[in-house]
Amino acid sequence: MKVHLTTLGCPKNQVDSELMLGMLAAAGIEAVATPTAADCLVVNTCAFIERAREESVNAILELAQLRAGGRARSLIVTGCLSQRYGRELLAELPEVDAILGTGELERIVEVVRGRTDWVGPPTPKAWGEAPPGYLYGAGTPRLLAARVPYAYVKIAEGCDMGCAFCAIPQFRGNHRSRALRDIVTEVEKLATKRIREAILVSQDTLAYGKDLPGNEDIGDLLLALSDTPIPWIRPMYLHPAHVNDRLLAKWERARVLPYLDMPIQHADDGILRRMRRGVTSRRMKEIFKTFRQAIPGLTLRTTVLVGFPGESEAAFQHLLDFVEEVCFDRLGVFTYSTEEGTPAAVMADQVPPEVMAERARIVQDTQDRIAWELQKCLYGTVQTVLVDGPSEDPAFPWEGRMAGQAPEIDGVVYLRDRTLTPGQFARVRIVEVEGYELVGEPAD
Repeated sequence: MKVHLTTLGCPKNQVDSELMLGMLAAAGIEAVATPTAADCLVVNTCAFIERAREESVNAILELAQLRAGGRARSLIVTGCLSQRYGRELLAELPEVDAILGTGELERIVEVVRGRTDWVGPPTPKAWGEAPPGYLYGAGTPRLLAARVPYAYVKIAEGCDMGCAFCAIPQFRGNHRSRALRDIVTEVEKLATKRIREAILVSQDTLAYGKDLPGNEDIGDLLLALSDTPIPWIRPMYLHPAHVNDRLLAKWERARVLPYLDMPIQHADDGILRRMRRGVTSRRMKEIFKTFRQAIPGLTLRTTVLVGFPGESEAAFQHLLDFVEEVCFDRLGVFTYSTEEGTPAAVMADQVPPEVMAERARIVQDTQDRIAWELQKCLYGTVQTVLVDGPSEDPAFPWEGRMAGQAPEIDGVVYLRDRTLTPGQFARVRIVEVEGYELVGEPAD
């Protein structure tokens, strides 16, 4: 039996795919790189916003077409789309042989092998319709999908915040934290696989530990991970509503990269209330100022959402003013997507799509101007870079990242030194800066 797995969506989905690949490998089922070489095709889908759902459906149809003319005998859909719309998928896409939701990820081997003795409504094709509840552990088999010196570590699952625009709790469930020692054990295991950077992810990372006995929180986890052999620890997806003095005191003591990924979503207090973000514009400014004062050389990243229902021109201007004042190093901008079952979906004053698109362009243009000025300051400086692997640009043998660059979203440093090896930390001098593009040469 040979399986090809296609992963769509965020790094949290990538972790799920690596877990499924690990379980399959432990059962003697081989993963292959191309769908044409597989007996079974699996696609791990995303359902975060409409654009992601469209991408998932298109991927399913493309794989179905490949199966029709190739060796594959089955097509299985896993992930958020199958958890949220499983029955609809089976009804509308007869090409799909089985679905597996996020609630029963550990049944992937059973589903791939196509056992027929499973019993349950409404059809033997619908494995894994249990509500979200699955949490993996350090002992769960995991097959890292890419040959890179970093790995994502999912420290919790689900979310309790209830943001008005977000449907994630519908298919990922309530917040559930993994045990602290279990996470530390996983990171220690990753170190034996030559992983040099552990990236902590979840739907609400700063909420880690609130459901655990003993009052351990994300600060305690960061302090515990500081004693592991992995040099770079990078927490992602930090909700500003959870920041307090206790957290900051632990953060300063922990060995964590000087990188803060904190989505604001908006900066107008009226919109923040409608979004149910639980934080004000003033409070977020205080948070960013405090972190910058406490952590020298901090890189600040955020995401914003434009076009939320009721976003007036004045509210949008408040967001622009906030972006100008805070001067984020990195920023991603998204347009609002109506999500079935969320409070925002039935709110009045929906913003026209063309207005949303124009506002997104304005935010991105503003951010580019700010970020490129900050990037210029890197010229001539000496930076520590983690070499990720061969460069996608054929003009350079390698590419890597500084501490202020998270994988896949923040760009890279192109490296001219052919003597480097993946996983190595190199000291390089930045010799070219063009927008977000950086080029580094040996410092000595």
